[in-house]
Amino acid sequence: MTEQKIDNEQPVTVGLTARVPVAVDEIIAATTALSWAARWDTAGRLLASVPATGLDDVAARRLALAGAATAVHHDFRTAGPRWAPAAIAAAEAIADPDRRWGLDLLELQHEYGTELIRPDGQARFGPDGHDPARLAALAHRAEALIRSAPDLASAGWAAFYRGLIADNLIGDRDGAPAWFTRALEAAGQAEDDYLAGEALRHLGDHDEEAGDLERARARWERSAELWARIGNMAGVLAQQLLLAQLAVAEGRAPAGMAIAREVSRWAGALGLVQCQKQADALLAGHQDHD
Repeated sequence: MTEQKIDNEQPVTVGLTARVPVAVDEIIAATTALSWAARWDTAGRLLASVPATGLDDVAARRLALAGAATAVHHDFRTAGPRWAPAAIAAAEAIADPDRRWGLDLLELQHEYGTELIRPDGQARFGPDGHDPARLAALAHRAEALIRSAPDLASAGWAAFYRGLIADNLIGDRDGAPAWFTRALEAAGQAEDDYLAGEALRHLGDHDEEAGDLERARARWERSAELWARIGNMAGVLAQQLLLAQLAVAEGRAPAGMAIAREVSRWAGALGLVQCQKQADALLAGHQDHD
């Protein structure tokens, strides 16, 4: 036992093993914010600090799902050790078979990421090098998640990943924007800024490809704004890199290089290796504008 004396009050006795109330909603919100800020280690320690004793099954499942979400977010944006397989397995071990939509979406996200990003950290766009049957199965799972989604925002997220699978893996560039538009509409109705930023990011890519640079800029700037508002640091840097590339396409290479240099510095400081490499590659390709 320990004692703590506050001013002139009587000593307050605190048991070392006393149960500490756990506000699960607040812990999950804090974990999400830390992940968006690229503080995955801190998010993991926060989740690990929650005492297992005293948690009911629902709370334990929600915290395990938050751990899996943190791990999937980490693995898609960093190089090095992979966290997601163990975290997903831990969530699977205690999942409620009748309430596992969120875990099914996370597993889809993780499998999409492992298909897109090679072990060396380089992206592998398009169907070459992928098993067509596996890609078709991923698309089918995403569509099933849309149909079974518990709410509008969830359906929007499933539609967004259906778009990513079409765009980046299957190579269906013509069909993907419809899924992203569906996700954007759901995000607007559900007031989900994270989802809106993702949909705008990918719709802007199609605008740029079509030569509509003004619309691409508007969408990408809005995406960066939404993500800055929620503290999605990794997302903001990814958007700034796209804006740097767009500045070059607009004939403003020096401005693009200035943005890219800042992205490289920030990404390096946060350990966002892939983002830093992309920024450095852009800088290397335009050294004459330094």
